Order: sequence, then C-alpha cells, then structure tokens
Amino acid sequence: MKQQILRTIYDIFDRWNIEPGVACRKGCSYCCTQNVTITALEGESILRFIVATGMSGWLAEKLACPPSHQPPKMTTNDFASACLEGREVDPGDQQNLSICPFLENNLCRIYAVRPFGCRLFISMRTCSALHPAQISDEYFEAATAVSQLLEHLGQKEYWGNMLDVLPALLDIREFEEIADRLNSTLSMQARLQTLTARPLPGFLLSEEHVEKVAPLLQKIFDTEINGKRVEDVLNGQ
Repeated sequence: MKQQILRTIYDIFDRWNIEPGVACRKGCSYCCTQNVTITALEGESILRFIVATGMSGWLAEKLACPPSHQPPKMTTNDFASACLEGREVDPGDQQNLSICPFLENNLCRIYAVRPFGCRLFISMRTCSALHPAQISDEYFEAATAVSQLLEHLGQKEYWGNMLDVLPALLDIREFEEIADRLNSTLSMQARLQTLTARPLPGFLLSEEHVEKVAPLLQKIFDTEINGKRVEDVLNGQ
C-alpha cells in the first residue's frame, strides 16, 4: 500500500502545481545534479523499474564507480524538528552541481520513476550558471511539506543521497541480479552513509502561505486507497 500512496502523492502534487509559465522543457537538465535525496520506498520503485526494463547491467556500472558526493547531515524532518523547536542547526552544504550519473544526452534514464527530489524542481525561467531556478515561496513551502510527508511515509527506513540509498537496498532478494554484479562492500559502505527517515514533527509552513498549501495536503489526506484514507495510513491506523 505504501507504494500506492507514494504514486498517489506524486500524482496529486503534479496536478496541484500552480506555477504558471514553467520554463522547464525536455532536454533541460541544469538541475539534474548528484544532490538528490530519496526514501527507501522511492529507491525500491527505481530498482523495480531497472529490473523490469532490463537495465540492471547499466545501473550496476553506474553504481560501481559512483561519483563523489556529500551525504546529507540530517533528514528533512530532522531539520523541521530543529526549526520548530527553535534550535540552530547546520544542515550541511549540498551545493555539489556535478551532473547526475543517470543523465544521458540531457535525458533522464529513470524519468518514469524519478523521485520527488527531482519532480519538485521547476523554474519560471531558463536556468544557467548565472540564473538559478526561480520559484515562488508558496511553491517551495508546498514542495517541502510533501517531502516531509514522503519521509514520514518511509520512516524508520533508509533516507539519504540517491547514490547511497540505491546500493543500500541491494540486499533485498528481488534486486539480486543487480547486486550480483557489484562488490558487496559497496552496499555496506552505502548503508553507513544513509540516515533513517523520521516521522513528521509538524509542517514548515508560514502563516502567509498555509491557506494555499493546506488544500494540497488535505487532498492527499482525504484520498482513499483500498478503502483507507491516506491520512489514516500515515497515522498508523
């Protein structure tokens, strides 16, 4: 059911997206960097796609020599908890703009199952080194809130950089055809660099934007999957 909820949240957010005049187009890949963080649920979705499409060898080659990247110091909900409690924290420097290894000819090889960390990236203007992405504060808060929900959905499991979470999951039997192509120490090292997804401590929403973002969250909560409201599932009911 959690995979169904994951896809439902993706779909609701995509349909809610209120930013007009988005500049992003096929082949635009300036935001496709190595900084993407994912949950274990998202990682499993990617790995199933890889196996189903016969891309196990391709992924193994990418993971065998992963580019240098900086693991995050804390999860989104860890950061939210600190902010809500008034604690000062250092979330770490995640400004590595090196290209994502899953990008080829400016196109994403896993686009159909790209994680929310990729889906949320849009811009009102064409990006470049001199012109970073431009979005509204309202959109940023909505995307952050959904990121918090997804972490809550995957709580107690791996959370971290996509290049760590994917190999960390290779001890799952259904992904053994990928694991068999890699040194087992790679997965062990990757697990040491992941964090654990945390439950939702509260949303990082300002009073200014809560009125616009609340309907998005309520739509997610009220959606029924197999006779259960998403909110009830998220609350462990």
